[in-house]
Amino acid sequence: MTPGSGRMEEVRRREFPGAGDAIYLNAASFGLLPARSRAALDHWNEARASGRGPDPDEFGRALSDARSAAGRLLGVPPGEVALMPNTTLGIHLGVAAVAEGPSGTILVSDGEFPANVLPWRALERRGFRVEVVPADPMGRPDPERLAARMEAISDLRALALSMVQFGTGVALPLEMWGARCRAAGAFFAVDAIQGLGIRPLEDPASLGIDLVASGAQKWLLSPWGTGFAWLHPRHHSRVPPPVTSWWGFESSLDFEELLDYDSALLPDARRYEPATLPIQSMAAMARSLELILEVGVQRIREHVLELVDPLVEWASETPGVRPVSPEDPRDRGGMYVVEVSEPEAWARGLSEAGVSVSVRSGRIRFAPHLYNTSGELRQVVEVLDRIAFSVPG
Repeated sequence: MTPGSGRMEEVRRREFPGAGDAIYLNAASFGLLPARSRAALDHWNEARASGRGPDPDEFGRALSDARSAAGRLLGVPPGEVALMPNTTLGIHLGVAAVAEGPSGTILVSDGEFPANVLPWRALERRGFRVEVVPADPMGRPDPERLAARMEAISDLRALALSMVQFGTGVALPLEMWGARCRAAGAFFAVDAIQGLGIRPLEDPASLGIDLVASGAQKWLLSPWGTGFAWLHPRHHSRVPPPVTSWWGFESSLDFEELLDYDSALLPDARRYEPATLPIQSMAAMARSLELILEVGVQRIREHVLELVDPLVEWASETPGVRPVSPEDPRDRGGMYVVEVSEPEAWARGLSEAGVSVSVRSGRIRFAPHLYNTSGELRQVVEVLDRIAFSVPG
């Protein structure tokens, strides 16, 4: 037992009492919901079903708590956080910011999740060009090619990358890319959904980042339809909301003023929030983020890297298995990805043994979180060894 493993076991017993029913290694798709977050959902749903609540003031407190928790996670004031139902809508904040400037080139890497590519392509109708830079032979972002294109393009307007790549588990050096964007005068947008909760990201402005967008249903252990975005405050005064919502105006703060159609936009990031947010889910997200903060992102990261070690060893020693994720843990997120000849057969064998993983681009993606144990991962390796004998290599 390593230092802190007792603490993780305590969290597992208290917050994830059903986690032992199966071995869930799929946080990269969606994380398990903590007990405290389920309680928050139940509170709101029961209050609404009974017709006896919630108290009107509770609506504002729930959303304020969610912004505050997200702000603590990012190391920014809560007024710089805009609540979002998903990553895509947050990326559109970056699209709106870039659209306010002259047309030019937007760089993305091949292998990016579509949520960080397709919104940018909407700008092609305005004369922008989206260039997809080829990945390396393993499907990972090619830093040399990306850097070369940044230097060669005279009208570079933005670089859009993921904090952690969804298909390979590669974690990108955000500070390095932020510095390159500053030097090029380019907007730097980060899709953080596969990184937040498993890798620290604090004070994005100091890293040269202009936008952080993230859904919260994966490593942040929150309900579907939750998330947030951070747009550097220097952009607020010049970037209008990509979707105009009555919720983003000062008149929304006082329902007696709702018919003031000349009301000004709110002075902080709330101006970018869509109306009718799923309040019960945002209240639960606040509780989930509080759990992440209580345990500590760095401690969670250390725990998960330790859990993955047996998989790394197994992949390096098993014929027919090709590691895709970097060997160096400093270059990985929380997932570990391997390439095999018949990934669906492997995933089926794992599922039959009670192990939940995902297959992406013909590869198996293992994604443990704070609720998993070293004993579970040892069991998984035993299952993998059995499958290796039954599936042709």
